[in-house]
Formats: sequence, C-alpha cells, structure tokens
Amino acid sequence: MLLRGPRRVPWRGCFLGLLLAGWLTGTGGAAKREKFEPPVPAARIETGPLEYHPLNSFYLMSRSSSSTLDFIDAHHLLFTFRATGLLKRLPECQPDDEDQLIRALVLRLPDGKVERSAEWRLHDRAHYLWPLGNGRFLVRQRDALFLTDANLELRPFLESQTPLRLVKLSPDARLLLVENDIEKHTAEEHRRLVEEARKEDLEPPAEDVQLSVVRVDDRSLLMQARTLRVADLAMISDGYIETLSARGDHWMLRYRPFQGEPSVIGDVESTCRPSEIALTEDIAVMSTCPERGDDHLFQAISLRGKKLWNYRWDSHYIWPTTAASQSGGRIAFSTLKVGRPVSTLDPIDETDLQAQRVEVVDAATGRLELTQYATPVLSAGQNYALSPDGGQFAVLRDNAIEIYNLPPATAEAGAAE
Repeated sequence: MLLRGPRRVPWRGCFLGLLLAGWLTGTGGAAKREKFEPPVPAARIETGPLEYHPLNSFYLMSRSSSSTLDFIDAHHLLFTFRATGLLKRLPECQPDDEDQLIRALVLRLPDGKVERSAEWRLHDRAHYLWPLGNGRFLVRQRDALFLTDANLELRPFLESQTPLRLVKLSPDARLLLVENDIEKHTAEEHRRLVEEARKEDLEPPAEDVQLSVVRVDDRSLLMQARTLRVADLAMISDGYIETLSARGDHWMLRYRPFQGEPSVIGDVESTCRPSEIALTEDIAVMSTCPERGDDHLFQAISLRGKKLWNYRWDSHYIWPTTAASQSGGRIAFSTLKVGRPVSTLDPIDETDLQAQRVEVVDAATGRLELTQYATPVLSAGQNYALSPDGGQFAVLRDNAIEIYNLPPATAEAGAAE
C-alpha cells in the first residue's frame, strides 16, 4: 500500500462548484425566490493590519489556493493566506515547484486579536487545507498530509510515496478520499518518458491512479481500487452515491456502501448525465440539465430517497464551491458571475468575471437565509465559512472579514425525511 501512517516527516512543503441564482422550489411546489437585503455584520475584522494582500487578477483564472477562512469554534477563526516576500530556494525543491509561504492566524472573535500564528511553506498553489470539525484541520504539504488545530502545529497523518492527485473529505469529515499515482510503466520506462516529455515541453506520461478511502479517526482503509484517471466520489455516510443510466432522460441514483449491498435511492430526469455532490451526512444534490434552455437544475435528495428542494441557476454562473456547517443544518454556496452566458467549452478570461456571490441556505428545506458578495473574487473559493453550529457566517469582503449572525435553523439536515 502506498499510503503510510505517521512517521517522522521532514519539514517541507507542497496540492491539490453551486451558486444558487434563479428559482427555488420545495416539495410543495414552485415559488419565485425572495429578495434579501444584505444584513449588517455583527463583527468586522480589518485585514490590512494582518498583512493580508489579495492576489492580483493574474491568478484569478487559475483557481489556485492561496488563502482560506474557517471557524475553529464559535469564538475563533483560522485565517490563512499567502505571505509576500522572496523565498529562498531549498535543496528539496523540484524544477516545477511554485513555492509560497502561507501565514496561518488564529483570530479571536469578535475583536480579531491574533492569538497564535505560524508559517507553512508550500511548493504549489493547489488546495492545501480542509476542516475536520471540532477545531481540527487537515493540511497538505506536497504529498504528505498533516493534522493541526488552534495550536497550528503540524502532526504527521499520512504520506504518499507518489504524487497526490486528489484529497477530499466526506461532508461529516469522517471519511478521507486520497488518490495518488500508481506506476504502470517500469521505473526505467518512466524516467525515459519523463525526459522525452521535458525535451518537447510536454506533460509527463500519465500513470494509473490508486483510489483509497480512509477513516479519519483511525486511518483504517475502507476501500482501495485502481483506476485509469482521477475519480471524484460523492461520499456520504459510509458509502457513496452513483448515477446509473435508466431509460431515456431518466437516471437511477444508487447508494453503494463501502461494506454491504447497494440500494436504490430514487431517480432524476436530465438530458445530460447528472453529477452528484454530497452536501451533508444524508443529503446530496444532483446537478441536472432540464429539457429546455441552458439553465442548470440542482435537485436535493435525502439518503432515504425523499426529494427535498430544487434550485435552478442560469449559464451566467460558473465554478461553484460549497461549505457546510458541522451540524449539517446549513450550506453556503458560491459561484462566479460572468457577463455573458457560458457553456462548458466556452473560453473565458478575467475580464468576463463580474462578482462572487455567496448564499446560505437551510439544508433540509432549501430556504435562503443570507446573500452576500465576497471581494476580492477567489475562483477557488474558501473565502467564506459557516460556524460549526451554523449560527454564524464569515466572508472576506471589502478588505475585512465580516461575521454575520444567522437565525436558528428550522431543522437539522439529518432529520429530513
């Protein structure tokens, strides 16, 4: 097995969406979406004194990760961002590295006092931090994963002997999906192909991918498989949701546990193959294509097969990202608005981007709770967060971190029938 548990790992760095804009429909029928005035933030923490400097527009289209915003608990935030300045090249740096120094700050609420700080050196601009809940986080440095908390100390968790291609958590952060290269050439063939690719300025040869699902609490292996390419599983509960072709424009949804027999959840109608996104421990949303028009439809469905709510958004919105409260009661959706309708293959650049809109909804009912715009626009997301209980929402906006109080949720997502 290529993944290993904790051992002494040298300090080194370098990895690794749904805005709702349209009409909401619940199980009782359609209703045109209400308009909400942005509320006044309960707290505002200026980012200038923290030495946070937004990236320029050159990086906007790259979807690179250079900042994150998360709740540690109801009274503290973890804010990480790229620190400015020159970096000394280290012996372990590789020719294609894109080093950045990430500054991590623990901020007290509501005054924003810095209670602890640290710096992590990364060798790329891909996703590097995931919240695990209960004040813990997963940090990636190159092909190694570490655990951290409010102390900001990095403790070894897992290391891959080959390049990591995907790191993903289930909504409840109990399961970890790790995908890494697995050799399909001999070592000698691989070296030769890599050298030939470099001479021609081409991508290195593709390897097969090893897919591993691991329990976070004890690092036990639930599933392992070999695939031809990176596969994104919609992990939920102790398994994942898959879509099977049924008849015509109807698609069957099936829940496949990692241990046990699969079961049918229900079906959805779509002119394209739906994609599955796990939102909470027992709610997933299906991205589908309606019969008419260029809009997209998101259909929320519980693991028991009950269709909860729908959301339709048009082709002016791209690149959705999501965040959920640890309780599972609320979900935040973000996407980027462009000035013209865009299809999958249409080229776009930074001049097309107009705004990043973030909306908070009740997971069980789809009710809109809050709408706000994040600035600067971050195409990779992670510039907004929900508190563990879903009672607070934080967003980077207008050179500050703004905190909003939310009304009590009507029901826990896990209670949806």
